[in-house]
Amino acid sequence: MKTTLFTLATLVTATLGAFADEAPKNEARILGTLLEATQNNDLQKFESVCDETVKTAMTEEKLTQVSGQISPLMKDGYKKDYMGVLNRGAVKTYYWKIDFEREGVPDMLAELSIKDGEVAGFFIR
Repeated sequence: MKTTLFTLATLVTATLGAFADEAPKNEARILGTLLEATQNNDLQKFESVCDETVKTAMTEEKLTQVSGQISPLMKDGYKKDYMGVLNRGAVKTYYWKIDFEREGVPDMLAELSIKDGEVAGFFIR
C-alpha cells in the first residue's frame, strides 16, 4: 500500500512538472521577431519592437557581429523552451532556452526584458 501511494505521488508530481507555464503570447511573438531579425541581420525589424534606448544601443555593426555568430546555427534549426519570468518592478524579464539542432552546439539562454510593451533589453548568452 505504501509503495502504491509513493508511486502515485511520484507520478502526480512528475505530471504536474510537465505542465510548466506557457510563454505569454505577446512576449513569445516579440522574441520571435528579435530572433528572426538577428538570423536575417535585419536591423529595421529588430528595432520594430524595441524602446529608444535599445534602438540607440543596437547598431548595424553589433547586429552584424551577433548575426554572423549565431545565424548559421539558427538556419540549421532550433527550438525555444520558455523557462519563466522575473518581475523586476516596472520591467519583466522572460527567459527561454535556445536548443540548436546542430550536433555538438551548446544551448544558449535568451533573456528578454519588457517595459511598457517594448523591448528594454535583449541578450543571447
